[in-house]
Amino acid sequence: MKAHYTRISWQLLLTLLFAGCGSHHNTSEGVSPNTPVELEGENHNWSDIVIYLVRGSQRQRLGMVTALGNTVFTFPYRRLGNSGDARLAAHAIGGSGYTSESVLVQPGQTIKWTLESDLSRSSLAVY
Repeated sequence: MKAHYTRISWQLLLTLLFAGCGSHHNTSEGVSPNTPVELEGENHNWSDIVIYLVRGSQRQRLGMVTALGNTVFTFPYRRLGNSGDARLAAHAIGGSGYTSESVLVQPGQTIKWTLESDLSRSSLAVY
């Protein structure tokens, strides 16, 4: 009899567990494509840096972060396309450039990009 109740308990637990897994909702449903995404640029480089949003082979200029300065860029979520992923490119004026790894962003989130003197050591955070 005890084994029967144990088996029923396990079945109930697994049913509840799988029911919870099936209730995933896409957070981007019903969100306007014009919802703003912010990019905070913090430049630790001695050069001014031009920032681009890169999707595939297309680059869109967002603006410039002055040497040792901070700037916030805002762009609509629709610029990221349906997948919400893109890369960022930084090009130092009179110097080299760097393109980040792909970053996944949800509507309304903020990207913080800290640009170092060696651009390949720069760090990205999404929150």
